[in-house]
Amino acid sequence: MVGTTVAGRWGLSLAALASSMLVAPAHAEEAEDQAASGTIQEITVTAQKRRQSVQDVGITLSVVSGDSLAQAGASSVTDLTSLVPNIQANYGAGQVAFNVRGIGTNEFSANLDSPVAINVDEGYLAKTFMSGLLLFDIDRVEVLKGPQGTLFGRNATGGAVNFFTRRPTSELAAGGTVSFENYRTLRAEGYVSGPLSSTISARLSGMVTDQGRGTYRNLTLGRREGFEKKWALRGQLLWESGPDSVLVTVFGGRQNGELQPYEGVGVFTPASVAAGAPVFCGAYLAGRATGGNSGCVKGTDGLFPGDNDPFTSNNNQPHTVRNRSIGATVRYEHEFDGATLTSLTSYQTFTRRQHEDSDGSPVNTIDVDYYNRIRQFNTELRLTSNGQGRWNYVLGLYYERDAYRNGDYLQIARGAAPGFYSPFTQTSDAIAAFFHNDVQLTDHLSLTAGVRYSWEKVGLKGGTFAGTGLGGNPLAPTTIVATLAQADTSRTDDDANFKLGIEWKPDVSGMFDKFMLYANVSTGFRSGSYNAEFTATQSALTSLAPEKITAYEAGFKSLLANRTMQLNAALFHYDFRDGFINVDSATSPIPVTINAAAINTWGAELDWQWRPINDLSVGMVLGWLDSRIDSDITSGGASLQGARTVQSPRWTFTAQGSYMPAIGNGLKLILAADGNWRSSQFFETVNSPSSLEPGFWLVNARAGIGAEDDRWSLTAFARNLTDTHYRTYVNDLPGFGWVLNIYGQPRTYGLAANFKF
Repeated sequence: MVGTTVAGRWGLSLAALASSMLVAPAHAEEAEDQAASGTIQEITVTAQKRRQSVQDVGITLSVVSGDSLAQAGASSVTDLTSLVPNIQANYGAGQVAFNVRGIGTNEFSANLDSPVAINVDEGYLAKTFMSGLLLFDIDRVEVLKGPQGTLFGRNATGGAVNFFTRRPTSELAAGGTVSFENYRTLRAEGYVSGPLSSTISARLSGMVTDQGRGTYRNLTLGRREGFEKKWALRGQLLWESGPDSVLVTVFGGRQNGELQPYEGVGVFTPASVAAGAPVFCGAYLAGRATGGNSGCVKGTDGLFPGDNDPFTSNNNQPHTVRNRSIGATVRYEHEFDGATLTSLTSYQTFTRRQHEDSDGSPVNTIDVDYYNRIRQFNTELRLTSNGQGRWNYVLGLYYERDAYRNGDYLQIARGAAPGFYSPFTQTSDAIAAFFHNDVQLTDHLSLTAGVRYSWEKVGLKGGTFAGTGLGGNPLAPTTIVATLAQADTSRTDDDANFKLGIEWKPDVSGMFDKFMLYANVSTGFRSGSYNAEFTATQSALTSLAPEKITAYEAGFKSLLANRTMQLNAALFHYDFRDGFINVDSATSPIPVTINAAAINTWGAELDWQWRPINDLSVGMVLGWLDSRIDSDITSGGASLQGARTVQSPRWTFTAQGSYMPAIGNGLKLILAADGNWRSSQFFETVNSPSSLEPGFWLVNARAGIGAEDDRWSLTAFARNLTDTHYRTYVNDLPGFGWVLNIYGQPRTYGLAANFKF
């Protein structure tokens, strides 16, 4: 029974939390536990819905701890790309779309679900704009590569990125991180956790970011632009009594700031624009057009940005964002003698409201106001064996209901000329049953077999209209002048996916302390949908058949050198059919989504980690990828056969190291650095020269001091230390007369204080 002393300590802890959050992201609750002997600590994961060492799971699996995220200064889910091989993130128009091993999306429309599933505490996030507020108080992130249909949610043809938050603790604990960066950026995270009674514990955590100075200089408005402002809170209540437990989580957050503006690079010669007969400039055709190239201007106004600095902007309206998210999850578990019954139910709503000056110029040419709202309910019931026998299983049922509303408005001359207005609703119902098995045939040999049957229905009502004027909340045309495309329809899809695998763990001696060989074949399914955004003709409003994939993978996992070294490797091949891709079309002012693509992918990954002494850890991860379109389809009259898939660099490489020796008086030195390199990649399916991003390095570093018991630390840090200029999004729109570029963050640096008590 908890008395007044604990209640008083809770009050003090809550006050400390509020104080830390007023200042700004929290350090993870606990540093990653390292064995005192200096060996590599094996990480426990739940990639197969039960707790296992990552080295005992026969799939390619990358795990990033919450402490690793904090050390890397991660403030967005896109920061995972520098820590995990063969994973990219397309960030544009406020949406984060992951690409894993060449499977991903550069889709413009928000109504389409991603082929790489994002799950938070096993709750699926259906839309790519829903991940901007979740990265705080994270225990770990598990990145599963390849189709995951037999175990995880929906649409995981390319993989799953699973975020696991920290849970309430049985002892009182609190902590946080306060950092101050250049661009007057204040970040804070904080948590307080502990018991309320003998059976109930709770946790409250939150984060706030307040950037007072934008990273861009807007030459038209005469002010800074692109500042980030957001906050989020997560509350958890855990009840445990005997074999039963209930975890209730509530979440809420807002993002009220500005997005990065576009750099709108011109594609036409000035003389041809003046003559009213635009002709592509040579630099654009060669992929070398820049903001400072006066020989390449935009077709709408004959202007060009005026310099080669990607962090100056010329738009006459800022790119604003007003997003909000609210959700709740209830997790019930009952422990039987040999199995666990789990019921997981969640409801969440997310509203996205954004404005962008699409042409990036001082005149009112093209602007887009986005209004997207989703209300999502999903529930899963499963029975999982405890992993103690030779046969282990997961048996489950899944249901999801999505109600999505779209109200995007592409304005021309601020409504003076007819623009494109796309009000429609989309509903999704998904039902699935899955059965996953691991059978240990001998002490060394195991088989895996799983199957999942999915039935899904997607309905669409609405379309695209030509409209003029500007008014209302959210913004919409005041006058509809024509119906361009309209539908009231639905489609139903179903599929059965399977996974077959084998694992061999031989007796090892000599250099290996632990060794496993594995091989898998699995299939995946991404439900059908509709291309409905800004469809200029009825023929452009198309129904998209489901994507399907067959994946083959083989690899090994090992510990060696007295468990001070870890070496893992994998080879994989994907056969992808009916993949969703974006292509230019005369039927739409923006690229349209089609699903006529067969994609062939080969790749390999190598992961090496070494802890030669207690205070030193180093690691390197290398990825190779060859992902190309196989089918003979065309875009803009050009064949796409043989084109590389978007965001698929042939090589990715990450090197990391940390050295934290004791320096006396209970203190330790903190030195850490990481570097990530990726080779050239295309951002457009057509592989246009202007969408080719050359290879680049990103380097981060951290130095400071802290307590040996990890109770506090004070560090100086720098992200993108070399101030590399690189693009995270490209939209090549020759029909409009420009290329839209978004750049990654410039060099940022600052001081961070972490504390726990």
